[in-house]
Amino acid sequence: MDSWVAIDFETANGSRASACSVAVARVKGGEVTEQFATLVKPPAGHDRFEYRNTQVHGIRASDVVHAPEWRQVWGHLSAFIGDDPLVAHNASFDTSVIRAANGAAGLPWPAMRYACTMVIAKQTWPMRSYRLPDVASAVGVDLARHHEAASDTLAAAGILVAQQRAHGVDSIDGLLQAARVQWGRIYDGGYDTCRRR
Repeated sequence: MDSWVAIDFETANGSRASACSVAVARVKGGEVTEQFATLVKPPAGHDRFEYRNTQVHGIRASDVVHAPEWRQVWGHLSAFIGDDPLVAHNASFDTSVIRAANGAAGLPWPAMRYACTMVIAKQTWPMRSYRLPDVASAVGVDLARHHEAASDTLAAAGILVAQQRAHGVDSIDGLLQAARVQWGRIYDGGYDTCRRR
């Protein structure tokens, strides 16, 4: 049975190491089976909350005073993800947050595969915009609150399931092959983006 983990981050400022919120959802056989979300206290030097970011997601410095720091959050996320691949909309952003936050915390980059629902959408449906709310709306996926990590995570999961249906496949490997998209990868000392073949 196909199993993967959808993920979404919000950041406090322009630094990719400034994760202030994250959510994950495990999907097995096209159904969400498990979820986790938390606020995150960004590390010193990356902990400034910029007005623009707060306007987008509504999270303020006062909201994360008692939140766990990245090292603790990553321990939980890493255990949650296990060997499953990641899925995100605009996955190059979310995976760059993992790399930058781990780097800021003195943690190694994880070895993982990931797929980007935005890249796959461009290979699947002709649309004017491939932003998360636009793709979700076009394929009938509920997006309760854009830029709220748990909501965005579930929307990305729903979009990937819709993409599998559109291509008549039931696995991410089958989807990427049908859409002519290659896996993105993070590995020790480098990464490859999820992109068109």
